[in-house]
Amino acid sequence: MKIKNFNSVEKEHFKKSAADYLDFYKEVTSKLSSYSHAMYSRALSYIAVENGLYNHTPKELAVALSKDILTTTDFKKIVGTDSDANQNIRLAAFRNLIEPYKEELKTEISSISYETMVKLLSRKGGHIRKTLTENKPTKTPEQLLQKRSWKDLQNVVKNMNKEYNKIVNTFLKTNEIPDYVTLRNILIGNLYMFNSHEHNGLKTHVLLRNEYRNAYVWINDTSPPQDKNNYFWINFETQKHYFVVQKSKTQTSQCNTQRRLFILSPNIVNMIIFIKQTFNENVDKPFFKNNRRDAPPHNTEWIRLVGKIFEEVGANINCSVIRMIYQNEIDWTKLNQEQISYVANNLDTGVKNCGIPPDNQALLVF
Repeated sequence: MKIKNFNSVEKEHFKKSAADYLDFYKEVTSKLSSYSHAMYSRALSYIAVENGLYNHTPKELAVALSKDILTTTDFKKIVGTDSDANQNIRLAAFRNLIEPYKEELKTEISSISYETMVKLLSRKGGHIRKTLTENKPTKTPEQLLQKRSWKDLQNVVKNMNKEYNKIVNTFLKTNEIPDYVTLRNILIGNLYMFNSHEHNGLKTHVLLRNEYRNAYVWINDTSPPQDKNNYFWINFETQKHYFVVQKSKTQTSQCNTQRRLFILSPNIVNMIIFIKQTFNENVDKPFFKNNRRDAPPHNTEWIRLVGKIFEEVGANINCSVIRMIYQNEIDWTKLNQEQISYVANNLDTGVKNCGIPPDNQALLVF
């Protein structure tokens, strides 16, 4: 569906109709998500304008399109020549349009009009979905890894944390300097798996991409400078700690202005402080170092070490795969709109409206 192909008059009708149909869907399909309401209203407006059915109320549009379909048994006016995926959306928009008017269709067309329409819709929808399945591309390794369990990933880091406790205890008893790479990897594993907190009874994780790689440590009761760096902001005065993002993949998103603050859990802060003090880390340089400890890990090194941490769960695991696994773990249907937005914000999705997913799946950007 390409609105840019409409002329100026059609675009104006499209804009007005989309707003009217949005109100209609919100009223009659309240159980659907805001994303679905917006998607279906745009699809329905496109159908109306494409067929010259201007200024039609939802009921008038339902009757007009139904008469055409029942006369021709052809859904051309609904699906047009769009892609299979968009045809499926347009068909769903039409199905949700006529359902509230089934009695009116029986009165204005025939007693069996609605039942006949449902059968035709099911048949047409089946054909479209079959085509979609047949044309579905082979899944990439990352997509296949979506079936990996979030619990499997967490178990890897739980075992690492047992090692961490041993290292700390040994250091306190003997002052023996531990292995830097081991400690660094444990901290990275915890950043991805256990930087969680509760918000209004909802447990959620801060789960970013590779923004940690070049982050600095900032221990102060005043906020870090507004520059292009990211910071682990540790505030002992308030005991509220944050990961401050000022440079990220979604920096230019409309939901992200200049800087974003993500909660740092106490266990993460404790690990940062232990590593900083043990290795006398300079706060004027990025906190994480490569295996030689002579520079921050470059992007390829970071991807490689994240994969190494989780290699027992599967090959080629990176931050995008981890985020997909986490998102698939969430039952989005049980969350209200505020919870959905909050979870999406903590994933720094960069999606318009800060990450509102469609029904039963998360529409998030990696």
